[in-house]
Amino acid sequence: MYDYWGNEIRRHYQIETLGHATERLLATHDAFIVPSIQQLLGPAPLVSLTFELFQEGAFQLIFRVRATNAHRAQTVCSFVAAKKEGDVSRVAAIEHAILNILHARAPEHVVRPLLGGTIPLPARGQTAKPRVIYAYLAAWIPHHHELGVTRDLQFFINVKNRHVFTQAQTDDLKGQMIEIIARTYDPVKRECMEMPQIASGDFVVTKPPRGAPRLKLIACRQMLKRVTPASLIQTLLQAHWNWGSRLLRLMPSRPEIFWNALVRARGADEARSWLSQYRHAVAAGKFPQSALLSPAEIERLGAR
Repeated sequence: MYDYWGNEIRRHYQIETLGHATERLLATHDAFIVPSIQQLLGPAPLVSLTFELFQEGAFQLIFRVRATNAHRAQTVCSFVAAKKEGDVSRVAAIEHAILNILHARAPEHVVRPLLGGTIPLPARGQTAKPRVIYAYLAAWIPHHHELGVTRDLQFFINVKNRHVFTQAQTDDLKGQMIEIIARTYDPVKRECMEMPQIASGDFVVTKPPRGAPRLKLIACRQMLKRVTPASLIQTLLQAHWNWGSRLLRLMPSRPEIFWNALVRARGADEARSWLSQYRHAVAAGKFPQSALLSPAEIERLGAR
């Protein structure tokens, strides 16, 4: 597969190598692939498993898995495999654990992870050590596709006949991202997911004409600690990525979209409290004043 700029995405093993290793695991000591599918279908033996490459990034492969059991019941789930042993696999294992936490906090907005484990790949040479990669399964999210970013910083659906969202829809989707981040924030632990890598496949999105586009989070690799509501707002305002020669910001173009996202996630009273804490932190010099959300706009939004 290729990235948005037309560069071939590097692989550290052949797809056939992963296929053969997975078949060996299924025939010997599989403790997570079949048990994951049986969580969805029940304990009956499986009679068919079909893997189809769905999405590829720099660090993982995502397959669509179609399963049928002995009672002819069927299901679809995703199979996420790290593309390399070592640090890449460790990050995949961390991502799996974090998704379990985030799904518990916002099950309607985050993919449901199933079980995970390791798959040994054959060594590349006679003296080399076997390579071990981490993989996990998750419930399939129907009617959703990979979200991408155009050169003009508008979101699009990354499929063969791609659909580019309008600027208004792009802003609405940014609001949904902020809502998901705010929903999964734990005010007791003061713990928050890291800012999503928008252009790296962290979100999937529905395709029109199925109403307004809707997002789901499918990846997160780190949790942020010691996060207050004020520092979370500061982080949301600052979040940006270099995309080509331009700057892609998480913040929508209109503050109302940001406010509405907070209200959907936390309710009006808590959203108002968050803005108040942020305004006082800026006034105390803890954070610089952001050009994206002025004190007057904060007062206007909080007064609603």
